[in-house]
Amino acid sequence: MHLIVPGDQKELPMTEKPTKPARKRAAARKPAPRRPKPSHGEISVRAYFIHLEEPGSDQLRNWLRAERELTAA
Repeated sequence: MHLIVPGDQKELPMTEKPTKPARKRAAARKPAPRRPKPSHGEISVRAYFIHLEEPGSDQLRNWLRAERELTAA
């Protein structure tokens, strides 16, 4: 018994399957999930704890350091 493939009009034995052209798969690398920007409250709490760790430190420097730490995490 033979199988006729539409379009090709080739006769193939039933044991052979018609082959499809190989499709190239694009190397799909998923981008690393991005952490959302830290909220004002998260930065504020971290800056407060930096202040407790280093009494007398500058508020602006504490804030900027907290932003850096939370963004890198």
